Order: sequence, then structure tokens, then C-alpha cells
Amino acid sequence: MDKQLFQKSKKIEKITFIFDLLAIVTYIALFLILFNLLELPPVINGRMNLDILQFMTPTYEFLGSNLDKWQMNSIISILVIFMVVAVPMFVINVKKNNTRTIYEIDSYVATSKFVQAMINVLSFNFISTGLRIYNTFVLIKFVKGYNAKEFFKSIPGAIRAKIAKMKEKKVVIDEENLDSYSASLKKSIRRQTTVHVFRLFGTYLFLVTMALIIIIPFYWMVLTSLKDFTGATTNNPEFFIGISRWNWVNYKVVLTALNFGVYIKNTVIVAVFSTIGTIFTTVLAAYAFARIEFKGREVLFSILIMTMMIPGELYIITNFITVSRNGLGWVGMPTGQNQYFLAMIIPFVTSISYIFFLRQNFKQIPESLYKAARVDGCSDFKYLTRVMVPIASPTIFTITILNVFSSWNAYIWPRIITGVGGVEGQQYWLISNALRDTAFVQESGRVMYNLQIAASALVTVPLLIVFFAFRKYIMNGIGRSGTKG
Repeated sequence: MDKQLFQKSKKIEKITFIFDLLAIVTYIALFLILFNLLELPPVINGRMNLDILQFMTPTYEFLGSNLDKWQMNSIISILVIFMVVAVPMFVINVKKNNTRTIYEIDSYVATSKFVQAMINVLSFNFISTGLRIYNTFVLIKFVKGYNAKEFFKSIPGAIRAKIAKMKEKKVVIDEENLDSYSASLKKSIRRQTTVHVFRLFGTYLFLVTMALIIIIPFYWMVLTSLKDFTGATTNNPEFFIGISRWNWVNYKVVLTALNFGVYIKNTVIVAVFSTIGTIFTTVLAAYAFARIEFKGREVLFSILIMTMMIPGELYIITNFITVSRNGLGWVGMPTGQNQYFLAMIIPFVTSISYIFFLRQNFKQIPESLYKAARVDGCSDFKYLTRVMVPIASPTIFTITILNVFSSWNAYIWPRIITGVGGVEGQQYWLISNALRDTAFVQESGRVMYNLQIAASALVTVPLLIVFFAFRKYIMNGIGRSGTKG
């Protein structure tokens, strides 16, 4: 019976995932539709007039209703909040449902399902709400043996039993009747309890303080990016603003008028292809230095390791000569516009530090596996793809994430490459170059700090999402590479 209830609960949860996913897709679709409707400032003399951005009060027509600026901001803000809550909850629930065993079901799991149902109510996902409430009672029957009717009947009795138990524990002790040993023991216990409470309080106070120190700058960045120009530059800034005043048009101005949508696309292209090239060269080189015996292997690897002590900035001149018109001709030529990407990708498709990182992980794999595979007629490439890569996948995944971060934050080399082309090279800026060189100014010459911070959020938030989503794999890969097993 217990196994049947467990399987029934898992089936209900899988059906709930379908409606959770549909809700997420609906939130994203509505957000994109409404975000696309946001009205941009007028273009005067070929340039968008940012001076009147905060004074605009357009009216939007959506689903037969007329929405003003504040209503539109509120709806978009609510959709964003729904996505921020629904997406992580969906991912966590799917992962837990796939790994949860029958021995892990307890009252806490049933309570969490009810809490998630209430969250679904607040996000207007009523089908998932009903399914999760039903699943809650299935889990209660699994844990307590009660059906829904019996559960509600048992609540008053459970409350009375809890009160009675608390009364039983309340014992009045007359210290005058205690002997000296009992009194000293009681004082010792009280002293230890007080020290333990203060120690816990100090620990959590320190952790909360450090968390606030780290979180507040990111919160302030996002908040400022949603303010208007006056709110971002006032001498008395607000630490909280209502959702109707979250100006999502700032992000639309940054993505369209200031071309940050193009710069993000350029950054993604460079990050993806440079990461693919880095993983390919790193895996092959690390395998060669870890497993293949050839003359001069250790000497060659030592030379490569020594190059890690040379600052990367010293390679800039030689790399530029290689890719410029005096070398491959990828930059500095009138017809070389589409080759800017090659110049930003090819010189960085290998990394000595990543090769060393992965080689250390490969060397932890017992050599007996390699010898056994060779006896069975397995080639080096087949052994690499069938054995080495799957075992070292956490480390390879870590290298992938770190390389994406590095490409996303690259500044000096892309700035040099695109700077050669002048105005023509600006369309190949990466997002870090655009953040530094874009003029966030009004016609009057004042800097639009809210737009500048919105652009900074577009640079920072994706990296934070990737890190928090894959931090477990990053830490696992780093730990494996540094352990000799």
C-alpha cells in the first residue's frame, strides 16, 4: 500500500510539472509581448531623445483594455516576479522528484507540497494548486494513514495533545529542596546553554551581516536600473519603490536604441565558439600529457607550465601582428568585417591552465583501466571518449563554465581588435566594451545613470544566474581535480 501511494504521488507530481512548465511558458510569452509594446522615446535628427524618457506617459492597448504607464509597469513586474519564483521551483522539484526515494517521505515533504500549492495560488497557476493539494493529502495518508476527512478531524486532538505535552514538561523546581550537587549541576547546564545560544547568535549574526554586504550592491544595481533619471540621481535615493514605478522601458532602450542586443549576441557567439575550441584542445592535450607515452613529454609539459608565469598582456602585440593585415589579415582590411570574430576567437581556443587542470584529473584515473582497454583492442581516441571523458565530466563542465565567464568578461583583446576598425568595428563590440565606451548621455549632456546601470545589470545578472545554477558542479569539478585518489 505504501509503495502504491508513493508511486501515485510521483505520478501526480509529474502531471503537475506539465502545468508548471505551461505556466512558465505563459509568463515568458506575456512578458515578451508586453515588453515589445513598451514605447521608446522619439528619434530626433537620427538620435533618440532620452531627455523626455521619464516624462513619457503612453497608453497601451492589450487584450481590449487600455493600460497606462503605471499599469503596464505593474503587470510586467508581476510577470518577472512569477518567473523568478516559478523557474527555480520547477527545476528543484523536477530534480527532487527524480531522486527521491520512498524512505525520504515524511511530514516535511507533505508540508512543502502544501506551501508550493499556496505559491501556485499567488502566481495564478490554479491547476497546479489543485494537483499539489491533492498530492499533499496523498502524502499525509502515506505518512499518517489518514484520509482527508480523518486528517481534519485529528487536528483538534493533535493540538490538545501538544498543549498537554507542553504542560507535562513544565515542572516547577524548588531550589531550596535541591542538594548542593543538583544546584551546581543545574547552574552548569544553564551556563552551557547560555554560551551555546550566544555562540549560535553570534555565528548567524556574522553570516547574515556578510550576506547583506554581498547582496545589497546587487540589489541596489537592479533597483537603480528600474528607476527613472530623477530617482537615480536624487540626493535622497529610495531604497524601495513600488512595482508600478519599475521602468522596464530602461532595458528596452538599452537593448534597442543603444544596441546592447547586438553586443550580447556578439558576446554569446565569441563565448560559445571559443569555449568549444578550448574544450576540444584541452581534452586532447590533457589526455596526451596524462596517458600517451612519447619522448620529451615531461619536458614539453614543463615548458608549457612555465608559460603560465608570463602575463597574458605580453602576448597581445604578437597576437595582434598574427591576426592583422601583416599576418592573417583578419583585422585592419577594408573587406575583413566578418573576420573580426575569428580574430577574437582563434587566439584563445587553448589554455595552458585548463590543460594542467584537466591533466591532474586524468592522472587520478587508474592506469590499469588504460592497459586493460589497450589489451582489448581499444584505440586511444575510443578510450578517451568512452572512459576518460565520462569520468572527468565534472571537471570538463567546470572548465566550460569558467571559460564562458572569461569570454563574457573579456575586455582588452576585443577592444583592440574592434578598435582597429573604427566606427565599423563598433558593431562587433562585446558587451564589456560596449559598457565602457557607450555614451549614456542626454541631449543636454547629463549622464543617464539609470540606463548605464541597466546595461551593467545585463552584463552581471546572466553570470550570477549561471553561477548559482551550476555552482554545485563547479565546486565538484575543482575538488576532483585537486584530490589524489
